[in-house]
Amino acid sequence: LEAPDDDGAGVTHPGVPKIADPAALLRHLDASGHFHRDSRAGRMYHPGMVSLREAVSTDSLHVSVDDNRVMAHVDDASPLVVENEGRSRYSAPRAVAHNLAGMAKDLLTLVRGRQGDHRCELNCEWVAADAGGTPVKVPLLEPKTSAWGVQLDVRVAGSLDEARLEGALDDVVGVCGAGAECLTIVDCDDDGALDLARRRLHGTAVPLTSPPPFHVYLAHHPAGDMLMLNLNHAAVDGFGAARVLTRIARAYAADGNSQEALEFLACADLPVQPAPPATSRLVRLRRMTIERVRDALSRPPRLAAVEGGDRAGYGFHLVGLSAQQTRDMAAVGRADRGAALVAALHLAIADWNEARGMPGRRIGVLVPVDLRPDELAQHVMANLSVNSRLSSTPRERAKPAVTLRAIAWQAQRDNATRTGIALIAALQRAGMLALWAKQSSVVLQPLTDNHFADAAMLCDLGSLAEAPSFGSDAGPVRELWFSPPSRSPRCLCVGAVTVQGRLHVTFRYPHRLFGPEAVRRFADLYLAQLERVATCST
Repeated sequence: LEAPDDDGAGVTHPGVPKIADPAALLRHLDASGHFHRDSRAGRMYHPGMVSLREAVSTDSLHVSVDDNRVMAHVDDASPLVVENEGRSRYSAPRAVAHNLAGMAKDLLTLVRGRQGDHRCELNCEWVAADAGGTPVKVPLLEPKTSAWGVQLDVRVAGSLDEARLEGALDDVVGVCGAGAECLTIVDCDDDGALDLARRRLHGTAVPLTSPPPFHVYLAHHPAGDMLMLNLNHAAVDGFGAARVLTRIARAYAADGNSQEALEFLACADLPVQPAPPATSRLVRLRRMTIERVRDALSRPPRLAAVEGGDRAGYGFHLVGLSAQQTRDMAAVGRADRGAALVAALHLAIADWNEARGMPGRRIGVLVPVDLRPDELAQHVMANLSVNSRLSSTPRERAKPAVTLRAIAWQAQRDNATRTGIALIAALQRAGMLALWAKQSSVVLQPLTDNHFADAAMLCDLGSLAEAPSFGSDAGPVRELWFSPPSRSPRCLCVGAVTVQGRLHVTFRYPHRLFGPEAVRRFADLYLAQLERVATCST
């Protein structure tokens, strides 16, 4: 077996084969002594498959292999008991507990549907390129119809040197010439030209075929230069995008003092490619029936379109709160600030739709959740987030305090039942994290594949401990704007981040949904509801 330097996650595993050879990796797991290979009796629920269970009592990785299909999930309760000598065997009481936990999780999935990421799984088909196979293309990995990129803009008080920025990008990516390849210089005399450049940047899809998986605009502006990033969401999520920006700023400030290059797992050149899991016609019919019944009983309303047109693409509306308004938001009491932001969005959507004759019962907002384990090396970048839906009923929206409590309770419940962080950590232990990076967008697909899409998505990066610093000659950071992407053509995306004591909110709206004046009115309504939520909580 080939012994790599590391597993792609910054952790050295001597003697572990590289992920480029999945068969050798699985054979290694079988022989490592850390996994239990199921016998015929243990495979009763996985007939005809190879089944490997991690020999730990809780958060146990379960890997199943069916021909060229690799599946993995984490069991909250393992059916195995680990003996003192390191051997493992099935235990009847633990098997009962394992099956009961699985039944409860299946029931939760049936009832809640898209509303959580409780079924975080690795499920992909691997087709060897040298075997002449034709892999099934997954649109979300290389989107052709939309850019599907994370937006991140930072403005400095002074100016940024173009050649020095190119060198910093080379240093961050670890590829000479990468900066010149991904960097574009634009001159913007006013905010209108800056907005046009932003829309042009995010109207282009960033490929994953070679690093870096992002495009960069350096916009020279009279009020200070702005660095604008469009990062492929299959390669990095919003939380990782903030880390990328910080590394770029540090590399620029270091001016030639090299740092460890970032490693984007989704850009790995693997001889195998993922594909959506195959499902039978009966399974697809059952899933479609359940979704239609669920949506008929509680149809998620769309956001009422105003001044929308037929053209594709997105616009951006930026709103910065004052330092005092941000401090008021920080005093939300025991509830999380993120819950307050989501609660205000629920109230704004309800008022907006009701004023236009489109009242709805249950409103759903997708909220990305960071699954990145603390022990993962800082230079490793991947899309390690999943979407959780936080919903509200008309009764829960009767008063801002009730809405805030309902959203905060759902968020706490999801955190208590979420298996994603345990799965990421387990895949890292097994040297399989690159598989998740390659198919992370496939895991997210069911959340946007339903007939009825959620009205909005909101991602809060929180309050940055310190603003990214490009050095004294560039001046301090004045603004930082962020927004997540959505695959739905009618979904409003809201991004929030606090830097230098001020909350920055970005409304990323499809042109099919809003016009510039309509999104301004919706933003005003949202800020008014945000003030109501903050006031009621204090």
